[in-house]
Amino acid sequence: MKFSLLPLLLAPLASAHFHLEYPISRGFDEDTMPNFPCGGMSQSSNRTQLPISGSFPVALSMGHIQSAVEVLIALGSEPGDSYNITLVPTFQVNGLGAFCLPHVDFSEALLGVNITDGMNATVQVQTNGDPSGGLYACADVQFSSSVTYSEPSSCKNNTNVAASAFPSSSAQRNANESTAEGAAQGSSGSSTTSASTSKGAAVALQTAAWGVLGAAFAGGLAVL
Repeated sequence: MKFSLLPLLLAPLASAHFHLEYPISRGFDEDTMPNFPCGGMSQSSNRTQLPISGSFPVALSMGHIQSAVEVLIALGSEPGDSYNITLVPTFQVNGLGAFCLPHVDFSEALLGVNITDGMNATVQVQTNGDPSGGLYACADVQFSSSVTYSEPSSCKNNTNVAASAFPSSSAQRNANESTAEGAAQGSSGSSTTSASTSKGAAVALQTAAWGVLGAAFAGGLAVL
């Protein structure tokens, strides 16, 4: 009699929605993850140090076979629910396990303020819900002139994980209002992703400010 261990191996991932691995997450509670903001997690005193210019990686562990994903940031030590700056507009991730955006760009022009040493902020990753609404995870960060860009060991992609850019109309829709296919939640329509798809190495998305998706993907990938 033959049987497969694959369903047993995938079960923990499939039931876990997603994990924010880097920057260091506030925490994870699957039951409260649909609560905005931050999946119901309180602010952490363990802030990840980020450089004051350039970019930083965002590493995730995906628990759904297909997800719409978006990266936001709120400035200040007590941001409340003011996650109104889009760092990476909504795009699609297919596959289970490790996924990384190695270079999430930020700048004074994007954030709207001068980034200074010691400035606090909170990064929020949000995806489409299960089955509706959204799922949320946050990381508290601090910009520091004493650190430079570095990639954590968690910044990698599983072999069968792929990221695809949505058309601009779908990319401008918040992930918590989107289906995994890029359509508006509650609609009968569907959206198709662009032909630019990347697998294996960490994926570098080229983005512009405030939810407008620029070129779908950078010409090359950051190879780990």
